[in-house]
Amino acid sequence: MNTSYLLKRLTYFLLGISLAYSSAALGSVTYNSTSSFSLSYATGNPNQDFGTVQIQSDNPNGWVLKVRSAQAGNLAHASHPSTIPYTLTVNGILVGNLASGTDVEVMTTSTLTCAAPTGCTFPVQATISANNVNGKPAGHYSDTLVFSLVNK
Repeated sequence: MNTSYLLKRLTYFLLGISLAYSSAALGSVTYNSTSSFSLSYATGNPNQDFGTVQIQSDNPNGWVLKVRSAQAGNLAHASHPSTIPYTLTVNGILVGNLASGTDVEVMTTSTLTCAAPTGCTFPVQATISANNVNGKPAGHYSDTLVFSLVNK
């Protein structure tokens, strides 16, 4: 990508890949992030692809999927104190406030779903407002999402 164009028009984002496994038997979660995308000063990034989360659970009582953001729901600039807030959805479900930096419940089931070997794959998306991108320095922004699966 042409760096001078990047500095004038776009801010680049790299999402950290995180992998978490549940400590409970017969349950696992894998997060596959989108490697990078460009932020839009003009329109923001509504429903930006952040990757997918795949879960498997053989628990007949269901499971709880949780997520935590290392940057408290912000994209943090690699070498500048600038941050860009975003909202997160998983499978179309708006995730609660990530600002605490602690685990936030995404979804829960009370029956056997997403059993091995196929499990379930859910899209992960973020919405980034143009107002939050404007005025920010160009460069690499990132956050790390950590998903966990707890069998009930």
